[in-house]
Order: sequence, then structure tokens, then C-alpha cells
Amino acid sequence: MLVNNGGGLPQGDTDNPELIAQPRGGTPAVIDTREGLEKAVRALAQGSTPIALDVERAQGFRYGSDPYLVQIRREDVGSFLIDTHALPDLSVLQPGVEDVWLLHDCLQDLPNLRQVGLRPSALFDTEIAARLVGLERFGLAAVAEQVLGLGLVKDHQASDWSVRPLPKEWLRYAALDVELLTELYYRLSKRLDQMGRWEWAQQEFAHALSVKPPTAKPDRWRSLPGAGKIRSRRGLGVLKALWETRESIARRIDMSPGRLVRNAALVRAASNPPRNKRALMSINEFRSPIARQYEDEWMRALASVAALTEDELPPKRKPVQPGSIPEPRQWVRIDEASAARLGVVRRAVASVAASVGLAPEVVLAPQVQRYLAWAPLDPSRPSGDEVEERMVTRGARDWQIDLTLDPVCDALGV
Repeated sequence: MLVNNGGGLPQGDTDNPELIAQPRGGTPAVIDTREGLEKAVRALAQGSTPIALDVERAQGFRYGSDPYLVQIRREDVGSFLIDTHALPDLSVLQPGVEDVWLLHDCLQDLPNLRQVGLRPSALFDTEIAARLVGLERFGLAAVAEQVLGLGLVKDHQASDWSVRPLPKEWLRYAALDVELLTELYYRLSKRLDQMGRWEWAQQEFAHALSVKPPTAKPDRWRSLPGAGKIRSRRGLGVLKALWETRESIARRIDMSPGRLVRNAALVRAASNPPRNKRALMSINEFRSPIARQYEDEWMRALASVAALTEDELPPKRKPVQPGSIPEPRQWVRIDEASAARLGVVRRAVASVAASVGLAPEVVLAPQVQRYLAWAPLDPSRPSGDEVEERMVTRGARDWQIDLTLDPVCDALGV
């Protein structure tokens, strides 16, 4: 049973969440013209409530992660669905969105919003807030259910948002994605304040705003499932060449690489390198109507590997970058002392996390824990100084250091 909370949005029972099936103001039409965008500019500039935003992409269908739809809502103005394929520059909206931005999982959407010319001046992330108040499920639908007692149907999350025209049901879904963010902001803000964690949240939001988009990792082809089972350098060379060729073709035709040829097919070809076109075409994926159009490019890739000397082939193991820290699963084999320290640090952080009702990775990020443990501490330095320095270097926030510095130092015996 829904009850009115005085602000227009009904509140459901958190034990029996009520499904929100339609946006309160109806599903808005897509804005895909300059005239429509100008109207949105004027409307948003009249509002005074926080700005709820979301982005829809076509990952798994198109190459890369470009935005195809941006949703914006101000409670005192309404919702706007903007086609960023037709209107790739939304910078004209900036004056109307100079307020607190409300996002869920902002690290996913901020790069896209910046890509279309929008910059946040302040941020509230409902996923970060949910983690800081101790919720155990963080998806938008799960947070809405736990905090508001309202359910959202997440039925078009993985759709191809590059499709035009967008189906009406998809637009309904897109509008609902920003429907509850303002109420979640109010409720989670109050809960953070009551728990004495508002400053924690502010530090987390400031950190999120400072995070730069990740750069492409070198040798990404080595991370394909099954690549670790390829034992020969020649096979690794085939995998690298086919992966790079697939990337080149996929980028050129704007298709997700996995839709062109699946990872498993690349690994299969590399495990038993084809010697001719017939052998390559015996792998079903390369016979698909799309992939077969590029058979000459696949064969050139294979020929390029065949021409390499043994010394020119990729090494069997991924080269270690200077200053990098190995994966923890390797520590016992290569450095037992570091592995032991990591266990000590993890237990100390887990104990602190349990005492405040949060997940250990919220209290101190795993990469910070690894950095603390990998190299032995300098015994000549004052107790705790080096631990704190390592925390700061790896981006730990002040509230995390306040909670964990002494317990970690005690656990390490410094």
C-alpha cells in the first residue's frame, strides 16, 4: 500500500515494495532537435531543485561506450530525454544544471556527461551513499526498494540504445531511471547525517569528481578468458594479432568486438593456429556473415605472426610494469612475507569494517590494502608515518585513514 509522503512521490512498504511502472508526469518525448534543446535550456534554468542525471549507452552492440541518451530531471521542472547521437554537444545546458548533480554509480556516467559538454559543480552519488549507510545491495533498483519501498523494473538496461527510433517502453524505462533519485538523495542525506557520516560522503563525492577516466591497459588481449591456457609464444602471437585485427575492424564498423567475433573463437584459433584459410574458416565464428567479410584481414594477421622470429613473439608471461604490484593470488609463490602482511592488513580492516557495519572494501579499498602490505616498512621511520603515507599515496580519504590507521599499525606491529 502506497502512502503519500507530502512531496508527491508515494512511499511504499520496504518489506513489500510497490512497483513504479510509469513516470509521474508521463513519458517525455525525445529531444533530438536544436529547437527542442533550447526549450530544455530555458526550462531547466527556471528550476531550483537538484539535477538528477543518467546515461544510456550501447555497450555490447557498438564499439566503445559513447552515450546515446541522456536523462535529466528537476523535480520542480520535469524530465528530459535527450538524444545525444543527434545532439552530441549539450554544453548549452550547462547554466541550467549548475546545481547538485544526483547520479547513481557516477564513475560510469561522468565521463559520458563530460563527453557531451556537461561539468558537475557538486555531486551526490546514491550508490556511494548507500554503501556508506551500510546497505548490502547497491543497484539503483535495490537501493530504491530498501530506502523507499518502491520497485523499479530494470528490463532494458542492456538494450541497444543506438536504435532509432527508440521504442516507447525503453523511453519509459529511461525516464524512470531519474524518477527516484531526488527522493533517494533526501532520504540518504538524512540517514548519513543521523549516522554522523555526512562528512565521509562529502569526501567520497569529492574523490569521485577527481577520478580520471581509466586508460586502456597494455596487453588487454592477455586478459581474454582462456588466454592463460595458451602455452606457446606462437599461439600468443596469434591471439595478439587476431585481437588487434578485431579491434581495428570493430572500431571501423562501429560494432562491439564481441559481436564481430567472440573471445572464445580468438582463443580457439590461438590454441591451434590455423595454417590456411580453410583451417580458420573451420571455426564457426569466422564463418559468420559479418566476420567472413574480413577474411583477408584475418589471414594477413595470421601471416604476420608466421613471419615473426621466436624472439619477436610475445613473452609467455605478461611483462611486469616497473613499480606495479602483482596480483595477490601470486604473492604466496613469489613473496610469502608480503602475503602474510596482506592477511594481517585484511583482518585488521575487516575488524574495523564490522565495527561500523560496512563492507571492508568501503572502509579501505583493496588496492590500498595491497600497497600497505607488498613492501616491508622502513624500521628507521617513526611508527605509523609510512603507513599513513602509503594510504595517502593510494588515495585513501581522511575518514578512512582516521578509522584504519591505528588498527593497521597495531596489526603490523609498528
